Amino acid sequence: MPPFYTIKTITNIAQALTLEQEWRLLTEANGERKDNLQCFMSWEWLSQWLHTYQTYIVELKIICIMKNDECIAIAPFYIRLDTTLGIKFKAFSLIATNEPEICEVASEFIDIAYQDQYKQKIIELLTCQLSSITNIHQFNFKELNKHSLMYAICKELQSKLTAYEEHITGHQYYINMKDADPYSASFLKKKKRTLNRFEKISTYQQAKFIIASDEIQASELFEQLITLHQQRWENKSQPGVFSSAAFYSFHKNFIRQNINKGSVVLSAIKIDDKIISVNYAIKWQNALYFYQSGIDECYKPNLSPGLLNHLFVIQYCKEQGIQEYNLLKSSKTDYKSQFSQQGDELINITMLSSNKFNWFWLALYRAKLSLKHLLKLLR
Repeated sequence: MPPFYTIKTITNIAQALTLEQEWRLLTEANGERKDNLQCFMSWEWLSQWLHTYQTYIVELKIICIMKNDECIAIAPFYIRLDTTLGIKFKAFSLIATNEPEICEVASEFIDIAYQDQYKQKIIELLTCQLSSITNIHQFNFKELNKHSLMYAICKELQSKLTAYEEHITGHQYYINMKDADPYSASFLKKKKRTLNRFEKISTYQQAKFIIASDEIQASELFEQLITLHQQRWENKSQPGVFSSAAFYSFHKNFIRQNINKGSVVLSAIKIDDKIISVNYAIKWQNALYFYQSGIDECYKPNLSPGLLNHLFVIQYCKEQGIQEYNLLKSSKTDYKSQFSQQGDELINITMLSSNKFNWFWLALYRAKLSLKHLLKLLR
């Protein structure tokens, strides 16, 4: 008897939160793809996002694909209002992405959870399902991995929708703990200089590297991180991400709920009674993901507190048998590229849905571009 495939769409958060068992089965026991999934695909991250960011959800659209009575894929989508040139429109995205910039959690490589052996069938079913959606203005998928199922579906949708735009926003950078010495000669000199300065200071001041061991200590370090992080941005006359109540609440609750599970690592450099650097990282599978930091930029003498914290965390990873220290997204000119290897590209894709308004809007947009081009030629 041939398999019978059905599609179920979940539209309320309470029902979505009952999918924990199915999500974990599809992500945590996923054979050859298990090591390629990242911390932002953890149930802990996504369920916390649903709790915290639900006011931005116009409509939840979590699509579950069933083979007979077995769930073989969960595609976690939602619709939110976006704005361009003062015009509001509905955007269709993966959850934990596409929040307003002032409070975005910046998840990377969110994807569909699925069983490998049904990959082609899932692509076929979801492509058909998404191409039939017309009550939105655009599909907006951020920070995709080109090896992901979502990226493959976007490629299938390219010829079926009104318009398609794709661009690379950066790369992930990581350190593989199996590599004996991944650093450049110039970075090795900087590393040695920083560690020597710390050792020298330790001879006449009380200098420590700290890893939060419980919820109370983690909460204290988190608040220190916020203070240092916000000071840095305020010095640039910018608000800083922790000025957002949603962003602050998301991470405070995420840390509180996961520190005792060993899924959160908060590390700090303390000299005498002064915290000069705090790093916040997330552990999932066999990798540690550096997420956020706070640095005392006024500390003297110049000790490179941010770099020092990274160096101690790398040593911590080696001691704990963690195979990868992932620094997440960066540009080729950023400090991360100086002491780590370049990983996969992060890709943004925007597609216009096939409704009449989009055809009209696209015609105006193209006419505007043509007019600008003509005016350039006439000058």
